Amino acid sequence: MRVRPPMVDDRTLSALEYDALKRLVAPFLRTDMGRRALRDLCPSADPVEVRSRKELSREAMRHHLDGGRLGPGSVEDPEPAVERLRPAGSILEPGEILKVAGAAQAADSLRRDLQAARERYPLLWEVASRIPDLREVTKRISGKIAPTGDLEDSASPQLEGLRRRILVMEARLQKDLHALLDSSAARGLLQEAYVTIRNGRFVIPVRAEARSSVPGIVHGSSGTGATVFVEPMQTIELNNEMVTLRDEEAAEVRRILSEWTEMLRQRLPEIEAACLGLARLDLIGAIAVFGVSFRCAVAVEPRQGRDGEAGESLLLSDARHPILEAGLSAKEEVAVPLTISMQATGGALVLSGPNAGGKTVALKTIGLLALMNQSGLPVPARDAVLPVYRQVLADIGDHQSILESLSTFSARLVRVAEMTRSLDPPALVLLDEVGAGTDPEEAGALAVAIVDHFRRRGASVVATTHHEPLKSYAQATSGALNASMEIDEATMRPTYKLVEGVAGRSGGVDLAERIGLPAELIADARGRLSSGHREARQHMARLQELVEAKAREEELLRLERERLQKERVEQERAVSATVTSLRESWRQAVDQALARMDRAREDLLSSIKERAIALQLRSEARRQSRTLREQLEGALSGPEGGAGASSAGGVAPDRAVSTIKPGARVRVEGVGGRGETATVETVDARGRAAISMRGKRVSVRLGDLKLAEPEPSAPRKTGPPIPAGVRFDAGKKVAAASEIVLIGEKVEEALGRLDKFLDDAYLAGHREVRIVHGHGTGRLRSAVREMLSGHPHVESHAVADERSGGTGATVAVLRA
Repeated sequence: MRVRPPMVDDRTLSALEYDALKRLVAPFLRTDMGRRALRDLCPSADPVEVRSRKELSREAMRHHLDGGRLGPGSVEDPEPAVERLRPAGSILEPGEILKVAGAAQAADSLRRDLQAARERYPLLWEVASRIPDLREVTKRISGKIAPTGDLEDSASPQLEGLRRRILVMEARLQKDLHALLDSSAARGLLQEAYVTIRNGRFVIPVRAEARSSVPGIVHGSSGTGATVFVEPMQTIELNNEMVTLRDEEAAEVRRILSEWTEMLRQRLPEIEAACLGLARLDLIGAIAVFGVSFRCAVAVEPRQGRDGEAGESLLLSDARHPILEAGLSAKEEVAVPLTISMQATGGALVLSGPNAGGKTVALKTIGLLALMNQSGLPVPARDAVLPVYRQVLADIGDHQSILESLSTFSARLVRVAEMTRSLDPPALVLLDEVGAGTDPEEAGALAVAIVDHFRRRGASVVATTHHEPLKSYAQATSGALNASMEIDEATMRPTYKLVEGVAGRSGGVDLAERIGLPAELIADARGRLSSGHREARQHMARLQELVEAKAREEELLRLERERLQKERVEQERAVSATVTSLRESWRQAVDQALARMDRAREDLLSSIKERAIALQLRSEARRQSRTLREQLEGALSGPEGGAGASSAGGVAPDRAVSTIKPGARVRVEGVGGRGETATVETVDARGRAAISMRGKRVSVRLGDLKLAEPEPSAPRKTGPPIPAGVRFDAGKKVAAASEIVLIGEKVEEALGRLDKFLDDAYLAGHREVRIVHGHGTGRLRSAVREMLSGHPHVESHAVADERSGGTGATVAVLRA
């Protein structure tokens, strides 16, 4: 059974400097766990895994740009302590327990932060949600271990009690010993007057020659022998008690540590999951910061072709080699970006051009960005379309081996042979100076055969070369493409810019001239070139000039498009600002006009003596005013000054004409309670109608007209006299409520509702109604009773009895 080769071998990783890339990401990590995760990071050949990694990186970059932080603060590495947890019976030191608890606490904090933002960052939350809740564990340990690694007194009640007793015992010992010091010093027996500890017991320093004058046990002497440390007989019992208390304290500390260690051991799988989640989030956060810092894009995958046809091209737009860019940035220099495109599967890109012109850098850039993409890292490019390769293989550099007696050419062929045997397409194959190191004619033929072999087996091949046969192959073969590194014709120096579609010239003689070989040598070399070579060089130079001219024209066109686009945006912004300003001016003018109308209306209504008519007209006028304001506001808010306005300024004329004909009885919206009735005389194509209303001919919009309903034949109840020119339509008599609840409403709104309620109740023939206004501050109750006192429909009113609401309601008797 054939064993599937790895996605990328060590030689390819080394040639493409994958470890150096990781060193660019490492400074953005915050934990040792994250550094280990970065160390273990490698490209994946699984399309689902690659897609998941990239989506996570994209969301993490957005999270970083939004000001979020995925890495924790200072977290000491818990891995050694976690390893010590595994063997049964082991007891962790306080510092080790503190590291485990600190990591669990940091992971939990990250989990809770991302839980709060899970709607915005669902993929990050998916990672964080796998972190177990260890708050119960961390709560038991929190605050009970000092930063020095010692247990705090609060670790247990027993420990606190023992340490209190130790303090008391120390105070007694200090008191007794200082008393002894005072008397011994007076007799000249001491070298110095202080209390110290030897072998865990309190002692005093005595001069060696006075040893016999201080009865007690000697616990050592000074380096010079001039002083001995004596435990006086008077304090031996106290010291014994102190030693006992210290032993009990140590036993209690060990008991606590054993208990905590066992508690952590019981939760070991969850602790490991928390550490793993913390490491993953730290690495994801570092990748996001790297991506933003290096102005990276998350590559998309090419669209697949139909029925096995080639899909979209592999594309890198303004791509940079991150390691080269970092090195140049340190020197305050800028890397020249690379833009290339080639067939995503089974294509070939042949890079040619002068030595030291950047061909190998371009080759490494393509390969390294492919590995970055399949590692889930964003790539340093403006745009990128990269397939998921099952394999990336590279032959770059000098493989000469003295030990194996291999020349550079032989070593390169050995490497190519390995690549042909392990090839597992779809693959990306990178060949630097393919076929170099032997007879030029044979080298060219071999280069073409090698590239064609890989391409026919489904690999995408990028090769650098100086061989004309390979350039010709790329020119004549479908799916293959030439590209060259540009040369500044004035200085004959490389610009490191890649030009697609044209083969480059090697310029070996020119390079020799730049390096400083004698002029006569250079002239001799040029003279020995064949005429065909010189003509090919001239044609190639001319072709390159044409390509560069085309590129300059395209750049000018791009700049012109951008200028026009910018002008268009600025003009649209200016028009929008003008329209907004005009609408605001119109709105202010409308508000002022409506305010004048309101004042004039109030002046007119205040002159009407009949209160019932005045109230009815005021209510109707307010409704009309609100309707007019809404219509004007809608007109000002529309895209052209009116929402849905037609050329006639209302509803579409064809629709209005189809429903309203000359001679029809219509109601004019906004006039009267339900609209003034009129007769249509003519209808024009502009959406306007001439109507006869109140003996006058008026032109109105069709949108303001509605077909009138047939007049009710039943006689209407007579009411108060209405002046000429004023029309009152009570509508159909309907059942009306005999009670209204106004609790919680504003006074003005409540009075408006009450006015309408009294009208309906009066027309319905009710004799008595109840108004529930509640107690509150009393303002609403006073306003209701004041209105009832002057209302034309109300004969009398009084406070409701206790069963009907008491002072929280008022009963009104309506006129017959």
